[in-house]
Amino acid sequence: MAEQIKDPGIGEKFNARSGRVMNKDGSFNVRSSGFDFRRLHLFQYLIRSSWPKFFLLLLISFTIINVFYAGIYLAIGDGALKESGEMAPITPFWQAMFFSLHTLTTVGYGNFYPSGYASNAVAGIEAMTGLLGFAIATGLVYGRFSRPTAKIVYSKHAIVAPYKDGNALMLRIANFRDSLMMEVHADLMFTYVEKIGEQFIRKYFVLQLERKDVLYLSLTWTLVHPIDEKSPLYAKTPEELKEMQIEIMIKLKGFDEGFGEHVHSRNSYLADELVWGARFLPAFHVDDNGATVLDYDKVGTYERVSLNKELAHIKHMAVIS
Repeated sequence: MAEQIKDPGIGEKFNARSGRVMNKDGSFNVRSSGFDFRRLHLFQYLIRSSWPKFFLLLLISFTIINVFYAGIYLAIGDGALKESGEMAPITPFWQAMFFSLHTLTTVGYGNFYPSGYASNAVAGIEAMTGLLGFAIATGLVYGRFSRPTAKIVYSKHAIVAPYKDGNALMLRIANFRDSLMMEVHADLMFTYVEKIGEQFIRKYFVLQLERKDVLYLSLTWTLVHPIDEKSPLYAKTPEELKEMQIEIMIKLKGFDEGFGEHVHSRNSYLADELVWGARFLPAFHVDDNGATVLDYDKVGTYERVSLNKELAHIKHMAVIS
């Protein structure tokens, strides 16, 4: 029997059937309840958020700061800001708003200038705010670009394919970045839900791989788990696996030459994402110049085949795609 492991940090006992453990992007399907400022880490949030959300937050912050300082100039009263030379008519609000924009960005076109102690003091504080704000924004942009991350292409489906004298669970990966990944290590874990009394217990097993390490991930790597008597998949039908709410989770770790650091990647497959009786098609070929060409669009392509006799007794094998 496969090696059962203790709770890896995902949880074992639940009051109801839980859904997917790991999302396709590698994040865990966990939602926090309530809010506590002590849990808030703005830097981490801005580093992890998507690029559109990141730039939207920067734009919102920039607008709020400008409106805030424009309001202060208006509150100081008439004469806080003066024009230098002739200008097109402009309302006091927009005069204060544009002066704030110029001061915060340290552009200083010279068409407006502060007059009096109060407005000059506010302008000085705003200029310092702009310098610090843009320094922080620059650091965040650099942090987002320099953060070591892996970009792994996973086959859309895991397949059950003929393997030697039996069959095996297979999934295929490739490195989507130009930088080379070296010393790549993979771990595969199998989990399912079992109802015991009024509780739903999630159990975890290590899936043994034919090969857990590769020196270089320059092309594709097909991870192979032989389905033998020791495998929790042995003699199971697609319907049984779906009823068990199985999930197959993969964890990758490798050294990225571009970042000069180790990077990680995660993914998972549910019973609906297993294809029974299939074989991966080649995803690369050699061109006329002798170079190997990798087609990322073909990483998950497969063709239908017959399984070996060890699973011939399984009836009603559903074609799940």
